[in-house]
Amino acid sequence: METAIWEAIGTLDAWSHRISPDLLAALPRRVAEWTCGPLLDKGGRFPWWGLASGLILAAIVWWFDRRRREGFFRFCFPSEIYRNPSTWVDLKLSFFNYLLFGGGALNLTWRINAALLASWITAALAAGFGPNEAPAAWTPIAIALFMLAASLASDLGYFLFHWASHMFPPLWAIHKLHHSAECMTPLTAARVHPLERPILGPFRAVTMGVLMGPAFYLYGGETAFPTILGIDLMAAFTFATGHLLQHSHVWLYFGPVLGRIVVSPAQHQIHHSSLPRHLDKNFAELWAVWDWLFGTLYLPKGRETLKLGLAGYTRQPHDGVLKSWFAPVADAAMAMVRLGRSKPRIENRGRPNTGA
Repeated sequence: METAIWEAIGTLDAWSHRISPDLLAALPRRVAEWTCGPLLDKGGRFPWWGLASGLILAAIVWWFDRRRREGFFRFCFPSEIYRNPSTWVDLKLSFFNYLLFGGGALNLTWRINAALLASWITAALAAGFGPNEAPAAWTPIAIALFMLAASLASDLGYFLFHWASHMFPPLWAIHKLHHSAECMTPLTAARVHPLERPILGPFRAVTMGVLMGPAFYLYGGETAFPTILGIDLMAAFTFATGHLLQHSHVWLYFGPVLGRIVVSPAQHQIHHSSLPRHLDKNFAELWAVWDWLFGTLYLPKGRETLKLGLAGYTRQPHDGVLKSWFAPVADAAMAMVRLGRSKPRIENRGRPNTGA
């Protein structure tokens, strides 16, 4: 399967070189960007300071777990996980997703964004109540509250997308690629189908637009979120809570009080478990308050045994890049056909142990 990919890319490279040598010349740059770019991307999944915060939190877990006897490096990078075939699929899928779709080639819903919806809402408010002749000023308190509200609104959009991706069979067919990981490393966060980005976009656009529209109507002028050493404050907070460790073997739980507010790495690891008590729990990315409010919160009472991967399968359905791309699309099409033949209804297909 992988040989076929490289043969196809080789053919494409040869063709593009005949048409335009610049296309072929750009390939090494794209590889370098995939290798080093995430470390410098302040808004990405793997910025260098995010990696550093993850290592610091892992070191704290390692230090206080007196039962462990292995060294810190062995604790952070166990060979049985990083040499697992599932991890190599994560790596390859991350690379080819960036190489072919990193520019948003499949982001078909990019026009449906928060700025567009916010402008419509602002215009509707101005039409209904008249232009705001005396807009409020962006005080430090107003900026802090707006920053917190924007983070909550963004995470609500993600929560709704994530919930829908588990409950509606065609969306679950796409999303289950992420849940098919049989072990987790930070790279598992990139184990997603290219179609997830255009599906997620409208969800966040709605929740963010509903917040931003009234804010732009009430407040005048431009504002910017506060930063620390050039790093967005909410992004710094996200990684400080162990965001990088959510897809890892490092068990870090904040307790029953803080766990109702912020998603700990352990809570997201539970979300990936296919054990019955863990199914369809902990959908939020940062703010556990959404799971708490909607009744999908699961808080462990201690270190729990997890079972990763898709139960009910005799073999891994996404053991290569091509299968990871095309099998979910085929499954989604079949799910659409089945829905078309039956009475429309919400079906709980979000369970990692259900086949499609």
